[in-house]
Amino acid sequence: MSQFLSTSKVAADHRLDYWNNILQSALPGMSVTADKAINAQCKSRDIGNVRVMCLSSQRALVKRWQTTAPDPENKRTIAHLQSRGTSLVFDDDRISLINSGDLSISETNSPYAINISDQNVAIIMDFPPEFLNVPIPAGRELMASSESIKRLHDFALFILDDDSIELLDEENPEECILGVFSTLLGKSVDNENRTECTDLLDCYRIFEFVENAIQDSALRTNAIARHLSMSPRQVQRIFAMLGMTPSQFILTRRVNLAASMLRSSFFDGTMTDVAMDCGFSDAAHFCRTFRRIFGVTPIEYANFQRHRGRPLSEV
Repeated sequence: MSQFLSTSKVAADHRLDYWNNILQSALPGMSVTADKAINAQCKSRDIGNVRVMCLSSQRALVKRWQTTAPDPENKRTIAHLQSRGTSLVFDDDRISLINSGDLSISETNSPYAINISDQNVAIIMDFPPEFLNVPIPAGRELMASSESIKRLHDFALFILDDDSIELLDEENPEECILGVFSTLLGKSVDNENRTECTDLLDCYRIFEFVENAIQDSALRTNAIARHLSMSPRQVQRIFAMLGMTPSQFILTRRVNLAASMLRSSFFDGTMTDVAMDCGFSDAAHFCRTFRRIFGVTPIEYANFQRHRGRPLSEV
């Protein structure tokens, strides 16, 4: 389960102290200077040795290791992905402006300060240095907005959403999730973002197989790997480059296929028919999943689409 904490639950005079306690607990050495009645929120989840957080805050000055010395035995790396607003980072006599969509990544055992704008939202990923699959230069590395960073942003929000993460259906969910984060972080840091021809061929092979086997409710990573003579890890790595797990992709294809069926003027079946045709194990599972993704039940969706297709005099 993700953890959600908000200063709105605390008396106005104590909000800044409360927010400092939250950040210092999650990110040792952190301190905040801001209005006493600051409005701020933190949603976080730990996956193995990686912590993923979404921090939203009013204007503030955030400092790290300004009043306490860093722990040399507890080396960590931090990735700061700006979701909304801007952040001005001061470290090692350098100033970096992080705009919405940018990613900053660095070792965290050196002092720095961040002046964040009002209505600021950032995704923070805290992990051991060996987690990243490519080396990062000394100091703070800043990457401008890219497709890999966008996928990293969206996957982080997916993981922080309890309703969404329940939809994952992997044999080794934690390992699979960490694989996606590691791959996307690596592609974001590696400015060349190389994609091997073999990866593209494997993508085509996997997508073709999934499309042909989508009605099989037992379709999983291992089934894909066995059919294509690949390892499960290799299958997961291919999907990780796209910013998702295999089960996310399969589920998305099934729900989109179901939506297409429900939009069709020729469809006259039941929800059980749709569920079976799209590879869901039962109608109840299909209806729950559909509602979580589309925000309405399949029947409500079908009725809405049916009314859209009628002349105004018939609606």
